[in-house]
Amino acid sequence: MTLLPAFTVGEFRKAARSSPNQNCVRIARKQGWTAVWDDKLRTTETTADTPLTDSELLLLTDVQFDGYQTAVRAGNESATDDGPLSIVRRADGMYVFRTAAPSSTGVELIFDQDELDAFHDGVHNHEFDTV
Repeated sequence: MTLLPAFTVGEFRKAARSSPNQNCVRIARKQGWTAVWDDKLRTTETTADTPLTDSELLLLTDVQFDGYQTAVRAGNESATDDGPLSIVRRADGMYVFRTAAPSSTGVELIFDQDELDAFHDGVHNHEFDTV
């Protein structure tokens, strides 16, 4: 069994192009794992030290996330529909983020076009690369 690292709110970053008032795709990376979080899930009690649960996160290995970033940078964003990080547009124009592997938590994160565009801009600008 693989022990996953715990992620706290303060470890996540968003793309530079993102809205300053939340509503952003947030990424944290540590110990070989990448976590994706939606800061719209934040509450009034959320602080930088608040640990996030598996029910709020999409978890990928760094290798999987780097493969996603490579596909986006190559202009092959349609390939991300069935990659390790699946992003599918709904009929209402919102985007559903899921991990490709079925998860016991069934986590889905929902973003609008501006949030997706800001996230992809961050990917293109290498803002989520490991250090």
